[in-house]
Amino acid sequence: MSEFEHGQLTPWGYIMDCQTLPDLITAQDFSNFTGGKFGTTDSRISANIPSASAGIRNYCGWHISPSLDCGMLYNVHDLRDAFVGSDLLIQLPATFVTEIKKVVLNAKWNSDTEDWDGEIIEDSDRFDFGMGDGLLKVFDVGLLDRRAKIFVKYTAGFPDTAIPLVKEIAANSVARALTTSYGVTSETAGGVSVSYSSAWSGKGSGALMDDTRETLGVYKVKGVY
Repeated sequence: MSEFEHGQLTPWGYIMDCQTLPDLITAQDFSNFTGGKFGTTDSRISANIPSASAGIRNYCGWHISPSLDCGMLYNVHDLRDAFVGSDLLIQLPATFVTEIKKVVLNAKWNSDTEDWDGEIIEDSDRFDFGMGDGLLKVFDVGLLDRRAKIFVKYTAGFPDTAIPLVKEIAANSVARALTTSYGVTSETAGGVSVSYSSAWSGKGSGALMDDTRETLGVYKVKGVY
């Protein structure tokens, strides 16, 4: 159920206009961060990069990067506390939104057109949004049946070049997974310098340390725990 021809449903509840979501770092990125200590063809790297990317994204509650067209479907009864008078506040699953393409009130899926029917709002005078927090405000919504649905199509995600800190965290996660598997307690290579306590021995690349979680707070969607 997607208006995107090649869209896919994400683990965070929305659809996005791509067939395969790229990892947050590539093997070349990792090699650069470690000063070439690991080759780009090392199978251990390719095995750990996807889980490192997923761990960061799951903690933050959205895909983070790249910039993609996305669609989110809401049930009105789940938004009952989001009305301010006749206006509606919606927290989109993103912390960097660059465009709201349309909002569809009383949305119903049309299998013939493969799109959402309903009251389509595309006029930017009818809504406002925070680019840096993903908070959407739709004006003059009026009364909606609690069984109704609302569909929002928007563009969200940082450019690949704008997330060096996220890439470093992903590289550290991969490095930790590789080195602890061999009993190494510390590792310094290129741009990555990490030390490990015995408690982290054997942890996978998808696990995040406490200080990393604090650093990722700026990318985390409000309401995600």
